[in-house]
Amino acid sequence: MKRDNVNYLLVGSFVLAMGVLLLYALYRITGHTAQGELYHTHFTNVAGIKTGTVVTYEGFEVGNVAQVEPVMRDNRTAYRVTLNFRKPLKLPKDSRAMIATPGLLAAPLVEIKEGRSNETITPGGEIPGVNGGNLMESVANLASDLGQLTETSVKPLLAQVNKRVETLGGNLEQTLPAAMNDLKSTLARLNSAAGRVEALFGAENQQHWNGVLKNADATSADLMKLSRQLHDVRAEVEGLVKDARTVVGSSGQELQLSLRRADSLLYQLESAGRNLNEFSRSIRENPAALIQNKPPVDAAGETR
Repeated sequence: MKRDNVNYLLVGSFVLAMGVLLLYALYRITGHTAQGELYHTHFTNVAGIKTGTVVTYEGFEVGNVAQVEPVMRDNRTAYRVTLNFRKPLKLPKDSRAMIATPGLLAAPLVEIKEGRSNETITPGGEIPGVNGGNLMESVANLASDLGQLTETSVKPLLAQVNKRVETLGGNLEQTLPAAMNDLKSTLARLNSAAGRVEALFGAENQQHWNGVLKNADATSADLMKLSRQLHDVRAEVEGLVKDARTVVGSSGQELQLSLRRADSLLYQLESAGRNLNEFSRSIRENPAALIQNKPPVDAAGETR
């Protein structure tokens, strides 16, 4: 019995401790902590900001929002936000407060950007507030822009593309059969040409081609041999020309003398030819002159 009481006591103590821990966690989550140094700032839009919202200083958590209340500034409604800093900070006078959203699913918070002034803001003073970027508003604006872009550009473009595709499909339906017929005709011609080429390079024709190639090789060899022989003949002719030039240069006078003698001989032969012609004419006119043997008379009228 005593042992059971001890167990009940231990279980009850554990449950009580867990309850206290849960209450402390809720207290910390809601941001209701001990009051520290208070500062004030003003925003024209406090979407997502409420009592207990986290306050950070260059990303470091320093406190929470103690109060949010509407006020009139410059004939317009603004919101006075009281910031509770749990720890004392030296805020430069040109520091700025803005509403920021760390992530897409994170809750908005008040971010303090540190200035560079040497003067500081005293507790209870005001930190100038600036309008920061609202992520949800930016996403909404982006969605609106995308919707407008879709309506004004994408849909007409898709309609134009669809129209062009339909036109292209119609043209293909009209021209594709003729193109297929031309392709079939071309393939038939290619098959026919392939058959002819195969027949051209058949086994029997290959033997003929081999013979032609062998004959071409032999002819090429003969031509090479003839070329070498012509080269040798050319060398010999060049040698003969050189020798002839030497002979002509060395015996030019003898050749001129021989030419004169040849001219004289030709003249005598020409005279002898004329005499023979005259003799033959005399014989034809008077054949009896061969029987009559008269001694020739010289120019003085004497018989020789």
